[in-house]
Amino acid sequence: MKNVKLIFPYLVVLVMLVMVLNGCNPSSNEEGGTTPDGKVKLEVLAVLNALTKDMDEIPYVQDVADAAGVEIEWTEVRSGWDEQKNPILASGNLPDVFISAIGYDDIATFNSLFLPLDELIEEHAPNISKMFEEMPEVRDLATTIDGEIYGLPAVLPHRPSSSVIPMINQQWLDDLGLETPTTFDELYEVLKAFKEGDPNGNGKADEIPFDWAPDHGPYSALALIGAYGNYVAHTDWYNTVKDGEHIFLPATEDYKELVSFLHKLYAEGLVNQEVFTQDWSQFFSRSQATDAATVGFTIGWSFEQRVGAWSTQYEVIEPFRATEGVQALWPADPLGMKTQTNKAVISASVEDPIAAIQWLDGFYSEEASAQGYYGSFDIGIEQDGNQYKVMTPPDNISEDEWKWTNALVDHGLMYVPDELDSRIAAPPTVLERMEQDTLLADYYPDSNRILPPVKFTKEEDNELSIIRTDLTNLITSKWAEWISNGGIETDWDNYIENLENMGLPRYQEIYQGALDNQY
Repeated sequence: MKNVKLIFPYLVVLVMLVMVLNGCNPSSNEEGGTTPDGKVKLEVLAVLNALTKDMDEIPYVQDVADAAGVEIEWTEVRSGWDEQKNPILASGNLPDVFISAIGYDDIATFNSLFLPLDELIEEHAPNISKMFEEMPEVRDLATTIDGEIYGLPAVLPHRPSSSVIPMINQQWLDDLGLETPTTFDELYEVLKAFKEGDPNGNGKADEIPFDWAPDHGPYSALALIGAYGNYVAHTDWYNTVKDGEHIFLPATEDYKELVSFLHKLYAEGLVNQEVFTQDWSQFFSRSQATDAATVGFTIGWSFEQRVGAWSTQYEVIEPFRATEGVQALWPADPLGMKTQTNKAVISASVEDPIAAIQWLDGFYSEEASAQGYYGSFDIGIEQDGNQYKVMTPPDNISEDEWKWTNALVDHGLMYVPDELDSRIAAPPTVLERMEQDTLLADYYPDSNRILPPVKFTKEEDNELSIIRTDLTNLITSKWAEWISNGGIETDWDNYIENLENMGLPRYQEIYQGALDNQY
């Protein structure tokens, strides 16, 4: 079954899964798992970005298969994987390899379905072995709490230390004769001026002084908790550490003070009044699909990603302080940004595990790694000896769109250590983003303040999952309610009591135990 795209129709998904799995079951291969010319057949399910070409249309992917002497039958999933995953895993009828589809929780829950890779890597995967030797911290990330490696990691190129930057419309500041704000009080005054002064000059009251993303992580206003000397984590949003002690951000006084300040902004119309009802598409269109710049202060991955054609009006702004004397922080996690885990797992039912690991190992070669993020040679990247240069995309196509079309990018397997990273000439927007990262470096938390990748037992994972669901539901609903309507001061004690009744003490006990045992 070549290049099947699973598009989730919920009411018939189980019927579709049976059909897919019958096709993906290696034991159903009447040719004994090989092609007539002797190539090993591998069934692979890959979760891909909606933009990415079919896998057999990407040259470097085919080159890796040819070099390993395998033929891949792809099942490509571009939407609905979260709903499809558990039925597939529960069936036990699996493809040989999953790419960008399986997480730690899945491995803990369905452990017997996946193959431990330690011996296979040592004996048959020289590129992966080299990565683990040169970056033992990456091997540690890939190792589960039981000491086994089930999922293969990736080390990515051109990664900043933070996933987000704070940005302000410098042209608006200049046109209104305003100084760059450094504290919350100064930010409040600037946002008022943005609302009242028609800084985009179009005669319309269409300015949005402050807008943030429709989630509750570093892309949201939660990133501003750094104004109190705390910070929101890159991935595990609510959990940080200080002096070896676990901190649950939504139960801190810093969180309470931040929410109170954000309510003040919201109540005076200085925050997008639809910030809690907009989706991602609306979030971006409000700042990009306009006849003039409309957003004053915001948070995003880059200028291009966040405000599009209005990028030249914006500058990175240093993180605010809630009051004078506070050492402000900004979210950062250098290792977490550069590395990813569980990008590929091999099913325990695979007929030829050696062929599978040798094929996967090919993606970690220097040439494949150079192509894995930006695209194949002479399409996304050029090679000149041991030097590489990212190519300019065709007209009217952004750099992001072009790489996601021609490579697996964050969904892929690769090993780009610093030495190789320095030999890949980045495109202009990436260079700009890396330069912006350096402007924030003084505000990044020390390494001992960054929550390390803690690991939990299966039982702990299950317990955390139940508690986390209840905590998250309460926290996100109160976040929106308190910022929109106020009331955090009178409701705070009851809120903390509810968190505790939902299991927060046990949640913190599990995190603290993992920190104490592993670091």
